Amino acid sequence: MVNSILLAISSSIDSLGIGVTYGIKNTKISKLSKIILFAISLITTYISIFFGNIIQYILPNSFTNFLGCFILICMGIYICFQASKKEKDSQNVFNSPISSDLNHSKIIEPQEALILAIALSLDSFCIGISGSMADINLNLFPFLVSAFQLIFLSLRFLFGNSY
Repeated sequence: MVNSILLAISSSIDSLGIGVTYGIKNTKISKLSKIILFAISLITTYISIFFGNIIQYILPNSFTNFLGCFILICMGIYICFQASKKEKDSQNVFNSPISSDLNHSKIIEPQEALILAIALSLDSFCIGISGSMADINLNLFPFLVSAFQLIFLSLRFLFGNSY
């Protein structure tokens, strides 16, 4: 259970940075957009666990445990490397989800939320696959990822006007 919570937090922590940035820039997230973000995150994480379970069924257990742990470690190293690297022109939503307010309306609308949700769900997809192969209890993991993502995005009110 603790592993699932820690994986969900680590998978969703990028939402905290985005939420704080939205607060500073006074960008709001509509209620429908929040529902879209939650649903896409939930579905993506369930799909990733499904694929991880298929891989675990096909390959020997000892190999999938090693592979799952190896993927998690590699993802952690990659994320740390990406965080230390400074990119000047990152207007691509997948490189910089903060730039998801495509029409500059200061409101993340449903179409923009769809793109943002996909960008935020990419890491939870990999974590779901590797976590299920590493035999981590993932029963609540999809709900935890989605919930932490919304909580972290909602913390924007700490640094800006509340919505």
